[in-house]
Amino acid sequence: MMRNGFVVFGLVLCGLLAQACLSASKAEPAEAGQNGVEMQSSEPVIGAYYYPWYLKPKLFGENRWKRAMRLHLEHPQKPMAGLFDSRDAGVIGEHVEQSIRGNIDFWAVSWWGPGSRTDDVFKDHVQKHPDFDKLKYAMLYESTGRFGKFADPSYDKWIPDLQYLKDTYFDDPNYLKIDGRPVLFVYLTRVYFRDKGEEADKALRQMRELFPEIYLVGDDVFYSSMRADRKREGYKAEWAKQFDAVTAYDIYGQSIKGFGGTQAAIDYLSGNYKEAKTIANSVGTAFMPAIAPGYNDTAVRDGHPGRARYFTDVEDSQEGDIFREMIRQVALPNLDEDAGNILMVTSFNEWYEDSQIEATAGTEKPSTTDKSESGTFYTGGQRYVDYGYLYLDILREETIRER
Repeated sequence: MMRNGFVVFGLVLCGLLAQACLSASKAEPAEAGQNGVEMQSSEPVIGAYYYPWYLKPKLFGENRWKRAMRLHLEHPQKPMAGLFDSRDAGVIGEHVEQSIRGNIDFWAVSWWGPGSRTDDVFKDHVQKHPDFDKLKYAMLYESTGRFGKFADPSYDKWIPDLQYLKDTYFDDPNYLKIDGRPVLFVYLTRVYFRDKGEEADKALRQMRELFPEIYLVGDDVFYSSMRADRKREGYKAEWAKQFDAVTAYDIYGQSIKGFGGTQAAIDYLSGNYKEAKTIANSVGTAFMPAIAPGYNDTAVRDGHPGRARYFTDVEDSQEGDIFREMIRQVALPNLDEDAGNILMVTSFNEWYEDSQIEATAGTEKPSTTDKSESGTFYTGGQRYVDYGYLYLDILREETIRER
């Protein structure tokens, strides 16, 4: 989110999960045998961003888990799977089972390039886990690690990276496809492919020429909630038409960052999505609404006020209320059949930004204070709850369908 860092959905059951298939907006209809089936359900197909980059804490050296805000609380809150290593088979199995519990169909997996930690962990451990075929997956192309500086990006890695993804992942029967086309999520397209000149345009043209099969999903929708007038800047059709579908990774920045934990944040986000969907659809581009439970990256970087996960303007609001209302008021009303009714969740396990819905241990008391000198540097005086399976259960309750 702030990092420098299907579909035509048919009720065809495969094990515990449905095969996700979408009708693409920028390709010919799939031939028989390419999973092009008639839409039979308006219920959401759920994807969650997944991060395979965690290392087990070391006795000596850097402990990357210290970047997780919840470990700094007065009553530290840990994942139910513990301070895990993403390579651990038991953890992978636990994450799959939690995803099934939460009604999640696929992971959009963070990918930082050939031979990166995320690449190696995913293909050598996650992908080979015996339970992983219970889910689909797609790759989230981490543009900040591949294109470089916002002001002076380089696209030299783009085509070789796509060739690697094609050779390594796209032919996997478990890879998420829309009408037989492999789905690729690209982070921060709004930064790297919007008004960036000939080199950026050339990179997209080359992709279409060399890899016409790719179903490209741009992280392209963003309306800042920090504008003084709180007016929407307006999403543009010329931006949307570059992609097969558009979505938003950063929910925080266009909702609770500026408005806090209020109903106004929900209303603003819903209006953003309604407008962006209409504009994207006008040029044949599909729309994928996205939601998030909260955000707090104070253990990683400065500049983003942490937001807890309940309404501050609703008396007796409970943990998870914001997430539930995002599903009801923001995501479900803006599902797009042209995108197979995909609903994206930021995130399954991004603990560094506290946007995760992965289960916590559920054993600690709530904290409004932390171990900083002020006692509230991390919490801002807000209440953080060791929520257990709460978010997975909310997601399932609000999107339930027969598997």
